[in-house]
Amino acid sequence: MQSQPYPYPDGENRQQTMTEQQTNDSAEKSASRTRQPSSASKQQTTQKRPQRKNTERTASSQRSASSERASSSERQSTKQQQQSTKPKLPAKKAVVAALQQLQQLTTRTPESVIGIEPNEGGWRVTVEVVESARIPDTADIMAEYVVDIASDGDLASYKRGARYFRGRTREE
Repeated sequence: MQSQPYPYPDGENRQQTMTEQQTNDSAEKSASRTRQPSSASKQQTTQKRPQRKNTERTASSQRSASSERASSSERQSTKQQQQSTKPKLPAKKAVVAALQQLQQLTTRTPESVIGIEPNEGGWRVTVEVVESARIPDTADIMAEYVVDIASDGDLASYKRGARYFRGRTREE
């Protein structure tokens, strides 16, 4: 129950205790005083705009629609070409083959694989190798090797690319 000051005829404010029912009644009265939207505004929000007919298309929209169809067909043909040139060898196996064969040829231990991409039915793997180990490690000379793996998993070619000190950023 809530108590509220109530003015009496003799001028004194005394506390009057309201029952729960009286509290609910006063809440309903205040809720009924809120402003309701007018019927005119309801009609405005429910009106729909007239739909454009297909015959009202402009020449520019027709040209853009035909160019979208052409670009869509180009994307499909490009996707088909990529699928046909996708190597049969999984990328993971190509990376393992590249690391093993590069280590056998260069007698250096590969540090990490920094790139892989499909290439002419095989894979092109970019590997980072420690060329010269030094103390401290930040003085190590690093090199990038680009290794081409054929679709059967054999090494097709490899080439040393950039050389740099470990920990140094380089501009590409």
